[in-house]
Amino acid sequence: MSGQQPTLVMVSGLGGDERLFEPQRSLPWPIHAVKWLEPHRHDTLASYSQRLAAALTVAEPFFLGGVSMGGMMALEMSRWLRPEAVLLIASARSGRVIYPFWRVVGRVIGWMPISLAPVASRIAKMLSPAGRELNSEQRRFCLQMASDAPPRFVRWACRAVVTWPGVDLPRAPVYHIHGDRDPIIPVHRVKPDHIVRGGGHMINLTHAEEVNAYLREKIEKQLKR
Repeated sequence: MSGQQPTLVMVSGLGGDERLFEPQRSLPWPIHAVKWLEPHRHDTLASYSQRLAAALTVAEPFFLGGVSMGGMMALEMSRWLRPEAVLLIASARSGRVIYPFWRVVGRVIGWMPISLAPVASRIAKMLSPAGRELNSEQRRFCLQMASDAPPRFVRWACRAVVTWPGVDLPRAPVYHIHGDRDPIIPVHRVKPDHIVRGGGHMINLTHAEEVNAYLREKIEKQLKR
């Protein structure tokens, strides 16, 4: 590989945006946070991710990654792009591994009428266990992001993520870090390369140093190939 500095193209999880990656901006590579598009009525996670990939403007080389749903979208986007590797943070290769209760909740919220999108969004925020491991400052930070998330997008994403069949054979190497106390994607349902002890679903915030060290190790190793 040439000596050109790579970019980290990162996709946020449900209810998040580019602010979610503030703890990762201490890494020695620039971060390009993917911005959401308005989902089409019949978009699946795969078709939506294909549109995200088509709208991406970033020079090679780059790494593609994401947190939770964002990691799933990164895997789908890698079908259409040429990343050096895909970086999964508290994520999975299929929506089938999400804890069964939350899959049911996601389906129910996702099939609510469009007119009830704001109600569906509020339900999703109230029920989500994702932030229970956060301290008070981190919780306020995440609540602000969730409050700014478009209700229609949240409603669509709840259904799209739990019905996603997954990517069996990614075109790029995949590196996966996961918390052993993740209540949404239980660690025993996935096969991460690195397990964060005591980590929940928001490890890029709560265990930023360990996550960043892992990402740095994998990126530097990939760059030497």
